[in-house]
Amino acid sequence: MTTADVVPALLAVCPSTAPAWREHLAFWGDEPHRGHYNDAGVVAQHLVDSYERGELAEFPTAFAELERCFAEGDAEAQNLAAVGVVEGIQNVASHRPFGAEVFLPWLGPASRAAWDELCVFWGLVAEAKAAGLLGPPAGQPAPPVVDPADVQDLALRRIIEQVYRR
Repeated sequence: MTTADVVPALLAVCPSTAPAWREHLAFWGDEPHRGHYNDAGVVAQHLVDSYERGELAEFPTAFAELERCFAEGDAEAQNLAAVGVVEGIQNVASHRPFGAEVFLPWLGPASRAAWDELCVFWGLVAEAKAAGLLGPPAGQPAPPVVDPADVQDLALRRIIEQVYRR
């Protein structure tokens, strides 16, 4: 399995993603290079939105397919599964009242290992930030923090949720 196989495999076992996928394709229009990580973000966003709506029927097959991406994927496919999907779920869910931990029961061993590695990484980032090691260059103001809940444009809000962890 390669990076080009990851998102189609997840879309195949999670057909309720179709409306969000069509919206994603329409947003990108004729651009042939959307990027695998942008595509994976649609799956992550959809899984979090589905949880929020209580629509969990596809979760067993979706997360089993995610696990297969780790088991059968080459290194790049595994990275896409980890960073594009697992980290995407963590980031998006961090902005929801239920948080990211609600997804733990569906993770297999490899996706759980990726989950845990990402948690360690982001813990180190938080420590470095708290120690003042990740601030803006001297003399420059810190960029404003944007709360996705304050963003009216749904597409922009989704992007912010995917790249910003609360």
